[in-house]
Amino acid sequence: CEDYGMPNDVSTAVLIDEKGGHSHSTAVLRLLPYMGKTYKGLGMILIAVPRFIRDFGYRVFAKYRGRIWRFAKKILGIGDIRLEHIR
Repeated sequence: CEDYGMPNDVSTAVLIDEKGGHSHSTAVLRLLPYMGKTYKGLGMILIAVPRFIRDFGYRVFAKYRGRIWRFAKKILGIGDIRLEHIR
């Protein structure tokens, strides 16, 4: 990570590939093509959004991801919602 100027901790997503080191939203978007055609298309669209806007969205999602996933699981009726009182 240090060779590419990337953080050496778990504070953000980091991807090092053939085109160098990537962090934050760019790291996530560069992984999407490996997840299938739908995600590849989504990645191609979102990469066109200016990085400062993408990274803002990435930071907001990272800050509230626990709440977001709990809400999504509750709405969809999946996951370990019933275990929340134990944690």
